[in-house]
Amino acid sequence: MSLETQAKNCDAEVIVVACGDAQYAGRIVRNFPWVRVIHRPERETIPDLRTRGVEEALGQICAIIEEHCLAAPDWLQRAIDGFASGDYGAVGGPVVDYNYKRLRDWVVYFCEYNGYFPPWQRGETFNLGSANIAYSRAVLQKYREFLSGGYWEAGLHPKLIADGVKLLAIPDMTVFHRGPFNFGYYLQQRYWFSRAFAGCRAQSMPASKKLVYLLASPLVPFLLLARIAQRVFHQRCHPGKFLRTIPLLIPVVFVYVTGEVVGYLAGPGDALLKVE
Repeated sequence: MSLETQAKNCDAEVIVVACGDAQYAGRIVRNFPWVRVIHRPERETIPDLRTRGVEEALGQICAIIEEHCLAAPDWLQRAIDGFASGDYGAVGGPVVDYNYKRLRDWVVYFCEYNGYFPPWQRGETFNLGSANIAYSRAVLQKYREFLSGGYWEAGLHPKLIADGVKLLAIPDMTVFHRGPFNFGYYLQQRYWFSRAFAGCRAQSMPASKKLVYLLASPLVPFLLLARIAQRVFHQRCHPGKFLRTIPLLIPVVFVYVTGEVVGYLAGPGDALLKVE
């Protein structure tokens, strides 16, 4: 719903790639007639679904938002203006909390989006997240082989940066993460995501670097907590809420690292298909 008015104002199409039950895709069509729905009968990975959307898109900019995020009213226009300001392969912005009522939702926000807390500085960056990003469609077509292999932050983005493609951080290109999530469900998803992400990275990582990570893995949960804390306090992003979530964050970071260890040792397996 946060995209309907601005899509019309920007003459943009909104694509939803829905896999699985045809009735689910049908409900989207009935409830959101302004959305172009592409139904895929079989279960597919999130990168594959996004790739399908890119292939079907008609515009020169492909903006992507996660299904549990709301776009700011000027989100699309900020992305368009970002591309107009220079030769960029992708532009993106911060992920803002939705003033959650439940601690478990703050846990998800702190764990998943700590690299994208506001405020941001405008300028070239190496760090854009898939919850709030827009790509040049020409760039995605050029790097088509990197789109389906895993999460784009792990596979596509390092390749873009290595090839000199510029990424732009836009502070006021914001989305709001809503949730909510059942805590048990989130732990399962965190494991599958970590395994998929690490499995993808492992394919291009030297064996020596993987060995260092595996040897250090008992310490990694504590390093992750310290990194999240550093970002929370540096960005002044709800430090009081963060302190209250620590008891719930502890099992999350241990599941996080367990998934990565399995991913580095055994590869992604079918973890991508289990991430929702």
